[in-house]
Amino acid sequence: MSKAIKDEMTSLERVVAALNYQKPDRVPTAPLVCGASSRVLGVTYDKWSTDAEACTKSFLQAQELIGFDAFVTLIDLSVEAADFGQKVIYPTNSTAYSDTNNSHIREVEDYYKLERINPRETPRMKLEVDVIRGLSKAKGNEVAITGFLYGPLGVLSQLRGHDRLFMDCIKHPEAVMAAQEVITEVLCEYARAQAEAGAHSICLDTLYASQSIMSKKMWEKIEAPYAAKVAQAIKDTGCVLSLHNCGNGIYFDAQEKWLDPVAISHAYPADDCKTWEEHVAKWGKKIVTIGYGEPSSYGLFFTEEQAIEDSRRMIEEYKDCDGGFILATGCEYPPNGTLMNAIAMVKASKMYGRY
Repeated sequence: MSKAIKDEMTSLERVVAALNYQKPDRVPTAPLVCGASSRVLGVTYDKWSTDAEACTKSFLQAQELIGFDAFVTLIDLSVEAADFGQKVIYPTNSTAYSDTNNSHIREVEDYYKLERINPRETPRMKLEVDVIRGLSKAKGNEVAITGFLYGPLGVLSQLRGHDRLFMDCIKHPEAVMAAQEVITEVLCEYARAQAEAGAHSICLDTLYASQSIMSKKMWEKIEAPYAAKVAQAIKDTGCVLSLHNCGNGIYFDAQEKWLDPVAISHAYPADDCKTWEEHVAKWGKKIVTIGYGEPSSYGLFFTEEQAIEDSRRMIEEYKDCDGGFILATGCEYPPNGTLMNAIAMVKASKMYGRY
């Protein structure tokens, strides 16, 4: 029966409706197929991570194959740091990552030496912008395009190393904040470049705003003021502000206060909710959820039937939220996982997600 019902909206229209709590024809899907798209085109991961044309074609082919409603242009979390001078390792078949054994910020004094760069000209941020431009030219009138940038403290963690940064937040907060001032200016310009390239939404990754990383009080002191500036820069472009936070116990209330996003991509309920039922009741009609399927289950363990059933369960959970839900994995789809279950997620939307 589901095959006989034709979609009434384009993917872009479907996502826009969901973000505005206006029931679309069916629940939109965005299984965060990012690095996994390289396998659809058949390029190595290191080429996908550094070649804008290969990356763009991979995203386009993955969307054609899977049928998802939104591109999420997460390349990896070292993009911004690489352009600030951090050494990055590019494995052939896995995600690029910062070599924090050779951290760019080695001593506390180095926080004050960080210099502003132009994200329109530096290699990796320019690649992100070029990918968005390519997707916009090819599919910008049909499929939603979400740009991506790591939050100020996240970028700093790639330059310093998480363990050392945590200690510095306690012992040398003034140095950490001085570096964030520089990073924030760059991220604001980066957001403007993504918007000009054709992004409909820009996703700000605020991983540190969760119980699994740091206390709410510390996040509000250390990163929130700088993340707020980036969030406002995104809004000023006319793009929709979305957040990504796959940490456990995400601070919905603090992020609403400081950033006021339209939607949050997340893997766990808010810190003030014990269950998904509580989360839906408290936050479901305030901030649109993009989520929240477990990536490893979809990519590595589920059968197609299990993936469809799990997607049906999430759709059912959010059925009374006036259409304000986008079906997705709670974090990036496993780059080396089966793509059959990303397709199954779209199938489930067509079978069970019609309004």
